[in-house]
Amino acid sequence: MKTFTINNQQKWLRFLLPFPLGVVAYVLILLVFDTLNQFSSNFFSQEVAVTTMLTFILFESLRALLKLIDKRFPLMEKLKTNAESTVDSKEISHSMRIVLIPFICLVLSVLLISLLVGVYFRFVLFISDFGTELIVFNSVYGVMAILYAIIHVSTSFLAVHKQIHYKQEKDLRKGMETDLEKFKMQINPKLLYDGLENLISIVHSQPRLAEHFVNHLSKIYRYNLDNRHVELVELQQELQLSQSLLHILNVKHTNTITFEARLSDDWMYRQIIPCTLSSLIQELVSRSIINEYQPMHIILEGKGDNLTFSCRHNPKIGLNGNSDWNLTLINKAYSFFSDRKQLEISYNNQQIHINIPLFEIEEE
Repeated sequence: MKTFTINNQQKWLRFLLPFPLGVVAYVLILLVFDTLNQFSSNFFSQEVAVTTMLTFILFESLRALLKLIDKRFPLMEKLKTNAESTVDSKEISHSMRIVLIPFICLVLSVLLISLLVGVYFRFVLFISDFGTELIVFNSVYGVMAILYAIIHVSTSFLAVHKQIHYKQEKDLRKGMETDLEKFKMQINPKLLYDGLENLISIVHSQPRLAEHFVNHLSKIYRYNLDNRHVELVELQQELQLSQSLLHILNVKHTNTITFEARLSDDWMYRQIIPCTLSSLIQELVSRSIINEYQPMHIILEGKGDNLTFSCRHNPKIGLNGNSDWNLTLINKAYSFFSDRKQLEISYNNQQIHINIPLFEIEEE
């Protein structure tokens, strides 16, 4: 697993960072020995170069060690495994990693610094008694190693959790896209069956009407195919589709279904999910009693940010006609864009009202 930590930052940072940290280590060592007054005269002395070199070697060694640990024991796999277990085991596993990595880095720091400081005092300064200095060097660099390890562990967990959340969001979006596609691609078998049945009944007696019927039927299914990968369309396109659908439905219902859009021109360019109006019209027609004495008049009006779809409520007798509307699929499609935008049905004075959310695309 490749994590975005201080270990794999730009190479130039790996070479520049040891210098200021080496100076800090040098100052801490001087403070321990109460000789800070020597700092100004010894700033560019041999000791500063030694502490800088020790810092560089230690950090590169820690970087290599942590890279090896991440490769051998990936944090992503550990989190995946823990996700299937209990919460307690996950907390223990994470806690063990947080404790073990700083401890391993501390052990490496003590071993490495003891070796390098021993070589420096014995073979460069020719001093054999440096026990106190060794303790001070190990203390300072031990703290630096622990801090380095804590930063690495923190950024590693942050990076992995971001990857997990990104994958969850991606899966959620994929599921919503599937719901959207299901809604847009649904083909009402009853419409197709009734359409073909009506076509057979008029093809000989009214060939001109049959020709128009076929044209409108083809427009409906061509619209579905053309917009299967389109998330939103302009309202005027939906109204054109609705006119084709009404032409087909009126062949069966002898022109007893009318459709009126009381909308200004600026509403025509607002966005809507493809096939929303046609699905509602088909559902409404299938649930309602329609004849020459009880015609259906559908009205579209704009109220606020919503489109109001309304007509007289005249349900068919029986369980099917009186059952609640099932808007699950279409509301799942709308949840792809916003959880707050959902279709709502209300009844008032023998009228059915459906509020349809619309969208406006802001141009940047």
